[in-house]
Amino acid sequence: MPGTGSYIGGSSSADYYNTAPELLSKLPDNSANLIKAKDVRDSVWTLWNRVDDVSIIAGSAASASAYFQNPAATPVTVGGIPAGSTFPTPHDMQTMWDKLLYPYIAPAPSLTGGSTREYGASTALTLNWSVTRNTDPITAITVDSIPIIPTGNSQAGSQGAVGSHSPTPGVSEANVFSMSVTDGTTPVGSSTTLTWMNRIYWGSLAVAGNPNLTSNPGDASIVSAAISSATLLALTGAGVGSGSDLSTSKSKTYTGIDGGGDFLIFAWPSVVSGALTPTFTVNGLPNTAFTQVKTAWAFTNVFGFTTNYEVWVSNTVQNAPLMVVIS
Repeated sequence: MPGTGSYIGGSSSADYYNTAPELLSKLPDNSANLIKAKDVRDSVWTLWNRVDDVSIIAGSAASASAYFQNPAATPVTVGGIPAGSTFPTPHDMQTMWDKLLYPYIAPAPSLTGGSTREYGASTALTLNWSVTRNTDPITAITVDSIPIIPTGNSQAGSQGAVGSHSPTPGVSEANVFSMSVTDGTTPVGSSTTLTWMNRIYWGSLAVAGNPNLTSNPGDASIVSAAISSATLLALTGAGVGSGSDLSTSKSKTYTGIDGGGDFLIFAWPSVVSGALTPTFTVNGLPNTAFTQVKTAWAFTNVFGFTTNYEVWVSNTVQNAPLMVVIS
């Protein structure tokens, strides 16, 4: 059946079809001359109205706003639009989609090259730097106060630097090296640290005659005379580690330290906490059989740097592995 929307003009008329099957059923192959002129008019009239429908829809879409505006704060973060954002002025759709799908991310800098060194060691170091571009082009890079020409994109490089420490340092000193980066929106930075320390030393000590400092405390001078800077530098740990560590503390546990028939010896910088009042525990029990044989002694390390040290030894030679805890 024909639909609504009839056309009447003069002696001709046409009806509107609601569906394509209705329209097409009126246009058979015409092998028996069944098509009437009105059937053709009905089809043309239907198609004409369909074109008008499309025009109306297109016109309505064109009249819709191409901008977004809302002064109310957004309740949650969505993509690149954080909670609390407002849009009091019109924003075009390109801007809104960019804000939503492409959130701003600040550049990411990285600076390495720092380490821990013994006082008196080389002051030269190499700073390795890099920066990753995330959203906007990189506009400025500075490494250790030296400007680097930015390419705008991610880049990396290395740069020489020089550290330093006081001639009479404390327990430790730090040299902090920094880099800064900006993309014109957010300045960000990174840093690396060169830390200076002294070493603590431990091991075994051979002394002629093996004096007993418990029964003869005055023999401490004999032991002291047997100790030089070279003595500490030659220590090998008496079965525990290498015999020295970079450290800011005298405290350490020596599991299985073995004098092998010699004295046990321990030394640390005079500036560490409790340097003059150490506590010794041997095999889990407090032990006072240790003697301070040098105090505020000028020790020269492998780099030729001199600082004051405290040196303690066991009162007697030791012949078996022990667990010694110094605190």
